[in-house]
This record gives sequence, structure tokens and C-alpha cells, in this order.
Amino acid sequence: MRKEPTYLSDLSARAARPATKEYAVPDNRMSGFALRVQSTGTKSWVLRLKVDGKAKRATLGNTLTMSAEEARARAHQLLAAHAPPDIALLAADDRPAIKLNVLAGRFLKAKREVWKPSTLKAIQIYLNSSILPALGDQAINRLTTSDIAEWFYTYSTTSPGGANQALSHLRSMLKFARETGVLPPDAPDPSKPIRRNTRRARGRLLNAQQLAQLGAWLEAPPIRWRDVADAIRLILLTGCRSGEIARLTWAEVGSDKLSLSSTKTGKRDVVLSHLALALLDRRKRGASSVFVFPHQANPAKPIASIDAAWRAIRPLVGLAKDIRLHDLRHTYASHAIMIGETLNMAGKLLGHKRPKTTEIYAHMDARHLAKAADRVGDLIANWLG
Repeated sequence: MRKEPTYLSDLSARAARPATKEYAVPDNRMSGFALRVQSTGTKSWVLRLKVDGKAKRATLGNTLTMSAEEARARAHQLLAAHAPPDIALLAADDRPAIKLNVLAGRFLKAKREVWKPSTLKAIQIYLNSSILPALGDQAINRLTTSDIAEWFYTYSTTSPGGANQALSHLRSMLKFARETGVLPPDAPDPSKPIRRNTRRARGRLLNAQQLAQLGAWLEAPPIRWRDVADAIRLILLTGCRSGEIARLTWAEVGSDKLSLSSTKTGKRDVVLSHLALALLDRRKRGASSVFVFPHQANPAKPIASIDAAWRAIRPLVGLAKDIRLHDLRHTYASHAIMIGETLNMAGKLLGHKRPKTTEIYAHMDARHLAKAADRVGDLIANWLG
């Protein structure tokens, strides 16, 4: 039998019990890495990989003599050793191109007019802390799969999610090099054979009871948190990110939608349910600030961090401390799907930019979207009480 994926550790190895038949417990972070439990009680670490194009299971060691982290490191080494033949980005004249640290500077400069400062800052952190120390001095047409694999798998032992993100940034820079002529347009990507670490799903879905608890608090919040309460309710009714609601201006509020000028994915429209419209209409009466949720001390500025207020409010509502404000967005999307909306529709409501899924629905009219927004809004409002 095959057990559900878990993050394999020495503790999970000790806890695994033999069954009448041999079974394997796959790791939920590293694809192919697993704990093999035989009916005799023998336990060992194994890795499924491809060698010369053929699937193979390699035994890394017995759990009695090899720790989980030692096995994980050995698995990374094997994956790197058996990656497809090195792909070097050799230029036509075979002369070394610019170094990766030079390319990184050009890449960031080119993206200043396109990406938000917060996005650029996040990329700079990955560059300074991981990518450039390991690969910065190498010519970009001399990078090989082994070079990148060794860096990636070493990083993965401490931060699998961070390694995935850093790998994405490296790939974006090499793509930029091909698009701008620094490398030949048909130059292969040496990072392509590398498999990302399997990520555990993040996010919590607030159930009916939790939404009822939150709804009871939102109905009668303390005076100092009335604006925050409205902002939280609007996040739930629109699926917007907290920053999008915190910075929302009246100029972005239309008769049936929000026309957001700056979001994580650029400009986008958010169709409003009748409940969201009622909330905004109530707030507009007597409003004097350009912001829908102005700062209490200085109405010329947007409200202070909703996330900080959420952390203070959460225990008052009786919600677990691992429930983030962003989970309200997850809740909106999850309930949209549970009442029958497609993944494509949920992505449309949330403003996700996934061409392969949203392109099919590019012709969808606003009336259909408005009905979907109303259904989700009504469901959540019902649970809020």
C-alpha cells in the first residue's frame, strides 16, 4: 500500500509500522524521495529517478544507519549526478559571454519600469543571498546543468521553497539574456532538466463556524477597528489582496466593479457583488478622503496595515494564530469552486494571469462574472450571519 505524502524525518521513520505488504511513504517536498517499509520491519530510504532514460529505484541506506537528512542530501547528489547531459550555453564563437552578476544588474534595471519596487526588492534578496554567491562569477554561456543542480539541491536542503523561487528568478534572467541578444535566441536553458521541489499547499479555508465567529465580530467591532472591519469584509466579498483594499481609492470604484490601477499582476478589474456594492455605497456617504479606507490620523494617507490589525483581532474572534489575512482570499476562491464555479472562473474572479486557462474565457461577458460574484458573496454573507 502507498501512504499519503509527508515530510520525511527520523521521527516519521520510527513511527512507520510494517504491514502485510511492503509500502512506501513519499516525501512531500522532494519528488522521488521516499521511505520504504518492508513487511519484515526493515526500513530504508529510497529514491526513484531516471538513469539513461529508464526509471530506477536506488536504495540510499537503512534508517538505522542513515538519518533522514543524510539520505536527503544523498538523494540530491544522485539527482545531480544523473541529470541529463550538461547543456552549456555556448555562443557561436565560443568566447565567454558576460558573467551572471553583470546580467543580473541589467535584468533588474530593465524591469524597474515594469515591476513593482517590492517585487524587485524580493528578487534582489534572492540574488544577494543565494544566486550570485554561488554562480555570479560564471559566464552565462558556460553555465551547465551540473553547476545549477549542485547549487539548487544544496539550497533545497535548508529551504525547498526558497530554492524553487530562486530557480525561477535564474530562469527569468537567462530568458532575458536570450530575448535581448546577449545569448543566441535558440540557446538552450541549462536549468530546464532540474525538477522543482514539491511544495506543500499553503493557505487555510475558513469553515462555516469560523466565518460565523468572524461575522459576529464584524457586526459590532470596537470603534477604533470599524474601518478595519469593513476592509476585512470587503476582502472576503471580493477575494482581493489586503494591500489592494488598503490602497483602494474612490477613483477606482465604479458602479459595478473596481478598476485597480496597481496590483501584483498589474491593472485589473474586480467585479462587485451586490453586497460589496452596498458596503461601498455606505462608506461613500460623507467620505472626504480620496481613499476608501483612510488613515485615522491622516486621511490623506491610506489605512495603516490591515495585516497588523488582523493579528490583533484574530484572538478576539477566536481564530487560530496560523490563519492569515490572506486566507480570506483563499476562502473566497475555495467557496467559489465548491458552489460549482470552474477553476477558470475562480481565477477570473481573483485576477490570476494564467494565459492557458484564462484565454479560453476571454470572451466571457461581465453579466456572467457578476452572477458568479453575487453567488460567492451571498454564500459568505450567509456564514457571516
